[in-house]
Amino acid sequence: MILSSMDLDTVLHQILLIMRNYFGASKCAVYLVDSATNQLYCRAQNGYDSEIMERRLRIGNEGIPGWVAHNRTPLYVPDVSKEPLHPGGDDSVRSELALPLLVREQTVGVLDLVSDKVAAFPAETVGLLSIFAGQAAIALENARLYSTERRRMRQIELINLIARSAAAANHMHQFLGTLAELMYDTFEGTEVVVVVCESDGTLFLRAHAGTKEPTLERLAASYRGGILSQAFARKTTVVVDDAAAIENWPACFPGTGSELCAPLISMNEPLGAIIVSHEQPSFFTGDDRAIAQAAADVSATAARNVQLTQELRRVANSDILTGAFNQRYFHTVVEQELARGQRYNKQFGLVLLDLHGFRSINDALGLDEGDELLRKVARTLQGQIRSNDTLSRYAGDRFALVVPECDEHGVQRIAAKLQSCLKRIEFPSRTKLPPLSAAAATAHFPADGATEPELTAKLFGRLEAAKQKVSGARA
Repeated sequence: MILSSMDLDTVLHQILLIMRNYFGASKCAVYLVDSATNQLYCRAQNGYDSEIMERRLRIGNEGIPGWVAHNRTPLYVPDVSKEPLHPGGDDSVRSELALPLLVREQTVGVLDLVSDKVAAFPAETVGLLSIFAGQAAIALENARLYSTERRRMRQIELINLIARSAAAANHMHQFLGTLAELMYDTFEGTEVVVVVCESDGTLFLRAHAGTKEPTLERLAASYRGGILSQAFARKTTVVVDDAAAIENWPACFPGTGSELCAPLISMNEPLGAIIVSHEQPSFFTGDDRAIAQAAADVSATAARNVQLTQELRRVANSDILTGAFNQRYFHTVVEQELARGQRYNKQFGLVLLDLHGFRSINDALGLDEGDELLRKVARTLQGQIRSNDTLSRYAGDRFALVVPECDEHGVQRIAAKLQSCLKRIEFPSRTKLPPLSAAAATAHFPADGATEPELTAKLFGRLEAAKQKVSGARA
C-alpha cells in the first residue's frame, strides 16, 4: 500500500491507516527531520489534538522520538511512567514505541506509536513494525525525491516562461504584467503584486494579479516596516506564516493570513519585488519558497535585460538634438499602423511639416540658438498631440507625425493646428525675424495608398507642392 504511491500525503495517510487498523495504535505520529534546524517536526498524526502539528523536538535527548532519531535504533517503553525521556502530562499514554525511519543509514524521520495500555506492543509486533518502518522510510524517501523532481520541473517551467516573456516584451510594463500572471498561475488562490523600487527609494506598483486591488498605502507601509522592508534588507525571499498574529503587522493585502516576498536583486541592488499573499496562515511551503526565489532570480536578470533593451531601443529611435523620435522610427511606426489598419480595418493619417526659412534663422541666431529653437519646436508640437500620436524629427527642419485612428478631415485639422501653434513660438528679442511658420502636407490610409512607399510618396509630393505654392506667393 505505501510503496504504491509517489505522493507524500498519500504515503503518510496509508502509514497512519495501517498503524490504526492493523496494529491498534490509539495515537500515531510521523516525525520528519528538518536538517536545517536539526529538529523533528510532526508531519502527520492520528488521534492527537491539532497542536501536535506545531511540535518540534531537538534530535538528541528531547523526547523518545528525539532519542530514536539520534541513536537510529528503535525504543520501546512498555510503561512511560518509568521513562525519564517521556515528557508526561497525558494520562491516556501508557506505552510508547518509536521506530527510526532510515534510508542508507540516515534518519529521515521517526514513526511514533502510543497506546493507552501498558505493554501494548509484544515482541513479535515490535519486530514486524521494525520491518514496516524500513518500508515506510523507503516510501517517504521516494515521495520526497518525486516531490523534489516535480518542484524542479515547476521551477524550470516557470523560469522558461519568464525568460520567454522577457524576450518577447517590448517594455517593462508588459513584462511585469506577464510576470504577475505567471506567479498567480503558479500559486493558485493567491494575490500577487509586483513593485518596482527606483534609485531614490520611491516605490511604484507596476502589476498585480488576483481578486483584490492592492493599494500604494499598504505597500508603502510594508516598505517601511513589513515584509518588503525585511526582504530588501536580507536580499532574499521572506515568508510570514501568520500575519494576523503579529501586532500591527502591515500586510500588503487586507485579510492576509500568510505572505511571501521575493526581492528582485540585480548586481546587488534591489529593482523591485514579487509579493504573494494568501488568506490562510502557513500557506507557503519550503518548496514554494524555493520556487519563488528561483523565479525572482531569473526575473531580476530578465527585468534588467528589458530595461537595457528599452534604453537601446530609445537611443536607436530617438533624435539626439530634440528628443523626439527619428526618421527611422517614423517609418517603423508607419509599417506598424499599416499592418494594424489592414488587419482591423483601421484608418490613420500622416502629417509632414517643413519650417520656412530655417537657414536664414540659423544665420540670424547662430547655430546654438537655432538648435534650441528646434528643441522648442519639438516640445511645442509634442504638447499639441495625443499620447498615442508619434512625433519624429524627420530630417533637419522637418517634423513628421503619425496619427492613428483619424479620418482625412481630422488629419487636416491637426496639420492646421500645428501650423498655427508654431507661429506663437517667440524668437529672442534682439532679432527681427517674421513669425515661425511651416509648409504642411498630409496623407491618409487607405485613401492615399495601401503601402508605406505609396503613402510617403504622396506625402512628400504634397509637401513640395505646398512649398512651391508659398514660394510663388512670396515672389
